[in-house]
Amino acid sequence: MYYFCKCHMQSRKDQEVDTYINLDSSKFKENETPNLTKEILLASRQYNDFITAYGKKPKIVNAEYTVYSTDEVISEDSQHEYLESLIQNGQAKKVASSELNIDCARDRLSLRKRKTLSPYKIAAVAGGAVVVGAVAFLGGRAMGYKLGTARAVSTGSMIDEETTVAEDGMIIPSQVELSDSVEQISVFIDRSYLAVPTEDVQLKGEVVNGKAKITLPVFDKTDYFSHVPGHTWGFSTDPHADKIEYFAGQTYSFSKDTKLYRVLVKYGGGNGTKEDPYLIDYYDQLELMSEDNPSGYFVQTADIEFPEWAAHTPIDSIADLSSDKIHDHLSYDGNGYSISGLNAPLFGKLSGASIENVIITNSNIVSDEYKDYGFIVCQAYNYEMTVDNDDYTTDDEDDTNDTISYETGETIIKHCSVSHSAIKLEYPEPDTDEDASSSAPRIITEKDIEGENEPQTKKAEFSIGAISGVGGEIDQCYVNDVGIYSNLDEYFLYAGGIAGNPANVYDSCVYLFSASGNIFNAGGIAGSGKGTRIISQLGYGAPIYYGGNIQGCLARNILLDVEKAAGGIVGSGGSNAKTGSVISNCYANELDLKAGVHDDDKTKIIKKGIIGGIIGSDDGMHAHHIMNTVSPIALKVIGQKTQSSYDDSVRTAPEDAFYQYGILNVINPSSTNPDDPGVMFTGSFLFGEENLFGSDLGGLPYPKQLTDLIEKAIDKSNTDTEGNIDE
Repeated sequence: MYYFCKCHMQSRKDQEVDTYINLDSSKFKENETPNLTKEILLASRQYNDFITAYGKKPKIVNAEYTVYSTDEVISEDSQHEYLESLIQNGQAKKVASSELNIDCARDRLSLRKRKTLSPYKIAAVAGGAVVVGAVAFLGGRAMGYKLGTARAVSTGSMIDEETTVAEDGMIIPSQVELSDSVEQISVFIDRSYLAVPTEDVQLKGEVVNGKAKITLPVFDKTDYFSHVPGHTWGFSTDPHADKIEYFAGQTYSFSKDTKLYRVLVKYGGGNGTKEDPYLIDYYDQLELMSEDNPSGYFVQTADIEFPEWAAHTPIDSIADLSSDKIHDHLSYDGNGYSISGLNAPLFGKLSGASIENVIITNSNIVSDEYKDYGFIVCQAYNYEMTVDNDDYTTDDEDDTNDTISYETGETIIKHCSVSHSAIKLEYPEPDTDEDASSSAPRIITEKDIEGENEPQTKKAEFSIGAISGVGGEIDQCYVNDVGIYSNLDEYFLYAGGIAGNPANVYDSCVYLFSASGNIFNAGGIAGSGKGTRIISQLGYGAPIYYGGNIQGCLARNILLDVEKAAGGIVGSGGSNAKTGSVISNCYANELDLKAGVHDDDKTKIIKKGIIGGIIGSDDGMHAHHIMNTVSPIALKVIGQKTQSSYDDSVRTAPEDAFYQYGILNVINPSSTNPDDPGVMFTGSFLFGEENLFGSDLGGLPYPKQLTDLIEKAIDKSNTDTEGNIDE
């Protein structure tokens, strides 16, 4: 007996083809009827011809097939016309029919290990186009789904064939056989769509102490026909419910027979309030946030990994204070779960938001766009707005004033981490062999750095940081093994291990960070310590600056190579805020700092820049005061000192100072702001284990609030002790 299948393959872009695939019966078990499997389809010439025939490989392929048996001799080389004639003449009999859904990225790349960009070996990664939004939410129905059918759907690695079966996009746990004598409770799950009756799924459990534990099915998010991007299926006892009562895949105790109905909700559930936040557990829910300009409360409930082909769009959230006050504030709690595979900043522009417990790892941003960059936030603004007073008063309150002014407040970024990641900014390789000199000339504008052979000025405007580009009240954040490199024509003004130009940074730590290329100023913690200012409703900055404090921070193993100024803690110091700003209870060591203007070949410095153990260049409008801080003995505490100062509490130390417990006596005491005696800060440093950072150096003091972040950031499975990638 010979077997073959007739297969209709179709992609999301309506590319389709009918083809025939031979099924070699010798490759199946004895007495097993040959059938088309995902492995056979992926290995077939017909499938590979299909995904490459249209120039751009599709993301999803649906293959509907029918298996036939025949006594006639056929082979891999049998012509399609011959096989079709066997069907038409009745010489081939139908054996089975079903369909397969192939995620071209997931199913073909699942064995590839994602590589990260080391700060020492930053390499470009290939970008891809995200495919979301292709399925419409139509009253609980997924577009393209065939109503009322019951079928087995192959969904790749999400289905364990020994323990589960898949029906209509649901992955259903296998049932343990129970005898009729055993007391049982059943859960019935309605599988119908739009009142089209379909047989219920029945799940049984043995009753123990009056209850039966039953695990509910999960929905296959790789199934194109049932998954709605950014939305989640769950269950409810109410057939008209719009809220998940029972979550898919979880085990519940039932005390009686229960009928459940499918519920499709936005994100992973919740309604966005503080008491019932939106839940985020899958990458396409973050993409839905990007489309929504979201507000309200969000909580991440699982680790999220972006597929290699998916392109993230940064999430913007600017508070509209004239609307519902309950939802004018964005709060995102990463809940200690990780996000990996990002190829763009998680958040773009925020105002008055709260971002906590976000862990980003194994992510790479490769771009040629000239703007602010940060893995967690690009731009965090404090907006001042004038709004209608009627929106904020009741009938009983005095509303004689027509308008009021309101500030969104600074965005809070707390207890977040970025590790094993890189930002590389450069132009793509040209597609032709044309002379590179034909490209557009460099834009020459403001901001002078004049070298002996460089009388021109260079443009420098934006900022880059591992956590934040511009703005943000940053507290208890950790950065490990992160690199920043720019080869764009326009220069970046600031780059920092935590932030390019933050409002304030407290109790944060950077270990193994590099910044190089067309950057003016860089620091182990912040590129600039100047602080930020309120942005008016019209979009320009108000004259009042605030912030500029860097307290309780550590920078170790820092490599900087920039044009103007490099500092162990801050590149460009001196705050623009009128009130005194401080750098206190900080520690910088193991610094490799370079600054200067190079010749065209990048082999010779034609004008030296400025480097300092704590501050590189002190050029703000007002002074920084440095106290209770440790600086490398080989460098000046302030590279170019004008207004800023430091007192006797500052110590210089050799590179092995991180072994010495006496260092805690310097960075842990209370610091009082000399310009504001009521403001105090106390270091919270302690020493870690000898191998806490994946090397034999150990002994690193770090703020105790970062213990869990450091443990999660260490990824020994894919990096060796020198930061290189295990192949």
